[in-house]
Amino acid sequence: MSRKIENLLVFAFTFAAFILGTTEYVIVGLLQDISTSLNVSLAASGILVSGFAIAYAMGTPFVVAWLGHIPRHMTIAAAYAAVLILTAVTSMAASFPVMLTLRISTAILCGLTLSLAIAMLSEFMSAARRAAAVAWVIGGFSIANVLGVPLGTLIGRATSWQASFLWTAIVGIIPLIIMMAIMPKSLTRSVVPVAQQLALFKNRRIVLAFMIPVLGVGSVFIIYTYITPFLEDVLGFPQQWTSSLLLVYGALTIFSNWLGAKVAQGNSRVKLKIIFLIQTALMAALALTVQLSWTALILLMLVACFSYAISAAAQLYLIDLSDNAAPGSKDFAASLMPVASNLGIAGGSFLGSFVIDIVGVAYLPWAGALFAAGAFAVTARCYQLDQLEAKHSMQPAQSA
Repeated sequence: MSRKIENLLVFAFTFAAFILGTTEYVIVGLLQDISTSLNVSLAASGILVSGFAIAYAMGTPFVVAWLGHIPRHMTIAAAYAAVLILTAVTSMAASFPVMLTLRISTAILCGLTLSLAIAMLSEFMSAARRAAAVAWVIGGFSIANVLGVPLGTLIGRATSWQASFLWTAIVGIIPLIIMMAIMPKSLTRSVVPVAQQLALFKNRRIVLAFMIPVLGVGSVFIIYTYITPFLEDVLGFPQQWTSSLLLVYGALTIFSNWLGAKVAQGNSRVKLKIIFLIQTALMAALALTVQLSWTALILLMLVACFSYAISAAAQLYLIDLSDNAAPGSKDFAASLMPVASNLGIAGGSFLGSFVIDIVGVAYLPWAGALFAAGAFAVTARCYQLDQLEAKHSMQPAQSA
């Protein structure tokens, strides 16, 4: 492909990732309005977040494998178009079961679109630009947090939550048109069999490493899922401030991505342990200061600064472990991070709904601290196993 086409393809996929991210996360800013509209409790409406994440994590690998015989460009276009249609239809959902069904279906198609888009970039981009291209596309989700969620919340508050979903679908047509015009028409099919993928989970080291992002992401999403009622009902900030505060929170998550690149360099497990200790301390401090609105807000924004700091390190660690356990499994290993992240989102939002039902929104930071402490413990064990492996590998050389 020419450089111009490469740039357009990266732009289209990044724009599409922004739409996919907005589709997934915009509901966070509208959860209270949706619960009222559909006549369900706030805790019950949180299932719309956890259900999306579980479907994304559990359904994507199987759908990718099942559709592996179809040319990749056709699957990407069809899956993304279906996401836009389901997002528009979601704006018409009149009951909770209907909306939950639509969210689950949308989640699987989001995962399918993103996975195949990254696979296409890996195949067709020039070697020198491949890594940066994939990073841009994944970054589309961070941009969704910065722009998509606050704008969607603003639209929802100014009009209705239905309008947010409808406008997301309408804007999403732009990258669809570009993708259909420039995507390489390749018959390449590159799918690892499901049985071979799942076999990696028999490796205890990989399971432990997998749990690092599950617990780390879950820690953040225990609060982020219910950030609107936390800001308004617990910290007492006016409703009209919510969109602006979400915008600041989203901007700080971009900083956390930059921080994550630094964490991934060198011995990442040592740095991850420090990150999780900081997260635990911030969550505990937030729990203790909910009566001090501005202090608690500063602490919440500091949580945002570390929210995605684990992503790059956790993904590279999973890739290295998987490649050592089963050479040639890097492609599947790269998909483990988003699966783990969405399981973390699901687990975090589910635990958050449980906490709200039992003791209330103000106690969410304590649950977040518990998850962060669990992530620290798992990371510490992974580091210990790494050290033991390095020690054993050195012994034969010393004996010789």
